[in-house]
Amino acid sequence: MTGEPAERIRTLLLRSDNQLKAGKTERALAALEDAREVAGTEGVDERLRELVTRRIESLGPLLEGHAADQES
Repeated sequence: MTGEPAERIRTLLLRSDNQLKAGKTERALAALEDAREVAGTEGVDERLRELVTRRIESLGPLLEGHAADQES
């Protein structure tokens, strides 16, 4: 894997973490979706793709809770 996609994914994961810390779940998800897109490029290690997928899946409960809060 070349360093460029890996660095971009790293940056997007960090952005996601920072958005989560700030309580901005939708923005965190957007950063992770961007990371998933980059991780889908040729030459990216499968383990990195799996990491991004797991991070997106881990947001599920947070997104559900956030949606419930907005409906109230």
